[in-house]
Amino acid sequence: MDKIKVEDLNCFYGGQRVLESLNINVIKNEILTIIGPANSGKTTFLRTLNRMNDLDANYSRKGSVFLDEDNIFHMNMEKLRRRVGMLFAMPIPLPMTIYENIVYAPKRLGIANKKSDQDAVVEQALKDASLWNEVKDRLDSSAMKLSGGQQQRLCIARILAINPEVILFDEPSSGLDPISTAKVEESMIELKKKYTIVLVTNNVKQASRVGDRTAFFLMGKLIEIDKTGTMFVSPKQKQTEDYITGRFG
Repeated sequence: MDKIKVEDLNCFYGGQRVLESLNINVIKNEILTIIGPANSGKTTFLRTLNRMNDLDANYSRKGSVFLDEDNIFHMNMEKLRRRVGMLFAMPIPLPMTIYENIVYAPKRLGIANKKSDQDAVVEQALKDASLWNEVKDRLDSSAMKLSGGQQQRLCIARILAINPEVILFDEPSSGLDPISTAKVEESMIELKKKYTIVLVTNNVKQASRVGDRTAFFLMGKLIEIDKTGTMFVSPKQKQTEDYITGRFG
């Protein structure tokens, strides 16, 4: 079942088109990985899915994006971002405790007003982000004291605390060491049991490790999309094969 359906999406910055006639679907509870060289439209596509691009005065778009049956361009922005969370390349914890980082949004949104509810949200979010065992005894310490990998998983937990339906990952491991990267990838694989995930990555090996399906973007166009195992063994397009094998990009 499609969780997200994109129909004839064109995106522009000023007069420059950066996504052209994009038609793509994201299946419920899959990890769809998006690969491609720089300036191929990957991040623009990702930021369109929760309308982050709308904050840019130079940005415009045509086409439709549906979340289930709802056109996201007709939705209330706050409602959309409760349903579609986004994790950025660099972890940005709030300058407060680990506990306060996670309950900040649920308290603001009225999801968890009681202390007992907040405790439950914190524990479950940290468990789902594979961080609970590492921090459960220091929830009142500053989030800024965590390692880079732990901070990134804390940011994942912060998203999970508002119980979204879709999680967007934009290069979540770009600044992490291999061990931290592996933990983030393990978290993503576990999370797809409950959530639908779209991952933009420049790491082709990461895409091959975690993606159920992979889409290859080039110069604003979708060149190919297929099951990850199929694409990485026998891509249909020469441009895809050249990118995967490192001949360009």
